[in-house]
Amino acid sequence: MADPPPPHHPPCAACAHQGRPSCPAGCPLAPYFPADRPERFEYANLLFGVDGILRRLEAAGPDTVTRRATMASIVFVSDARAADPVHGAYGVIRNLQQELASVKAEIAAIRQKQQQAQQPPPALEDGH
Repeated sequence: MADPPPPHHPPCAACAHQGRPSCPAGCPLAPYFPADRPERFEYANLLFGVDGILRRLEAAGPDTVTRRATMASIVFVSDARAADPVHGAYGVIRNLQQELASVKAEIAAIRQKQQQAQQPPPALEDGH
């Protein structure tokens, strides 16, 4: 009796983009580009290309944490570019830096008011 066929898994978004009916065993992109998130792959593919994504993943080495961080960066940069084609990730970073500067200024103003409130009122001089 022949072995049963392997279970059919839908292709990840990267394999589906390439027209594959399913992912090959050990598809390196499947964990990062699930079938239900094709836009995630489309954005990354537009910015980096499949070969560029695979090169970066290979450069990350075998460490799972490093590979996840690499792919998180690729996805972040790609999503940011899709959301803001002009500024991309730079726009996100710039906005966060501006928000941080604003919060720091607000904290400084609050601290200054606290210091002023804690100072004793000036002593009144006798009017003699």
